[in-house]
Amino acid sequence: MLIRRFIATLAFLSAAISSFAHDPGLSSAKLVLEYGALHATLTFAPADIDSICNGEKPSLAQLNQVAAQSLEIWFDGKKQLATESKARVLDNKDVEFALSFPAPAASKLRINSALLDRLAFGHRQYFSLTSAYGSTLSEKLLSATSHDIEVPLSAAASAQTPPPSHPFTQFLGMGVRHILTGYDHLLFLFALLIGCRRFSSVIKVITAFTVAHSISLALATLGWVEIPGRIVEPLIAASIVYVGVENLVRRQNVSHRALLTFGFGLVHGFGFAGALREMGVGVNGGAVAIPLLAFNSGVEIGQMMVASVILPILWHFKDKPQFAIRWAPVCSAIVVLAGGFWFVQRVFFS
Repeated sequence: MLIRRFIATLAFLSAAISSFAHDPGLSSAKLVLEYGALHATLTFAPADIDSICNGEKPSLAQLNQVAAQSLEIWFDGKKQLATESKARVLDNKDVEFALSFPAPAASKLRINSALLDRLAFGHRQYFSLTSAYGSTLSEKLLSATSHDIEVPLSAAASAQTPPPSHPFTQFLGMGVRHILTGYDHLLFLFALLIGCRRFSSVIKVITAFTVAHSISLALATLGWVEIPGRIVEPLIAASIVYVGVENLVRRQNVSHRALLTFGFGLVHGFGFAGALREMGVGVNGGAVAIPLLAFNSGVEIGQMMVASVILPILWHFKDKPQFAIRWAPVCSAIVVLAGGFWFVQRVFFS
């Protein structure tokens, strides 16, 4: 009875989350404060634009209107209207808003990212404010509940002001959230663990996955290797299908699984990297090490949290003869169906 409840719960969760295989989204807002002017560039993924426009496909003229509403700026409490605002669609289908505001002499700058409350729950926006000489004046992760930021400008006059470090704990938390809401990554890990008969196999699989995605995450974030998301995302879904099918065909005779996991882990790492790249981390070649380390550490913490819950359940069921004969194939079949759904969705409907 306990096994049947577990299988029923897994089937329900797979059906419920199949359309939510990604984290809630990440965007970026990069502002540069120059003498007499403030320039802003906001970048949103296609899915973010769909949310902002209520699922409608906006024209360029409509996007220009949205761009004009995307930021609100105050210098010493006086609101400044944008002197220029325009939108453009990038080659990768992302949408970029470019705005310019007058920047009078002031001691305090207040910025409101006005579109965040129209995005998916849990969406984060990487905000950075730099001087014309590249000094970082402010850096933060914004959300629907924290989209307003105040920056004292007394330090802005000095181009030599040392930039503050990246918010380590925020990137750490983002890494945890990314893996906990990355249902495709979690299902891949679950499918791998089903085929492990010994604890040593579990250690090899988790280590191979961790090392592989850490390598590709670093390579992609640093900009040394770039693979478009339209290729990476279907490959992640295909990896889920492959492992599920292999579980059905070979059952627990998977001595090569660590090597397989390493190969697919590289693919998943490029998927993780999209989170940091979309925030602009590494784009300018600086301040990469701390956010990269924090984000990857968060991913590992989240991964261990999930494994610590799943493994005791799996090992409890593995002691029952019917699990390997009946229920393990059922679990693998559910994995194949979910992975196949995501593959078709990402190839034909993204």
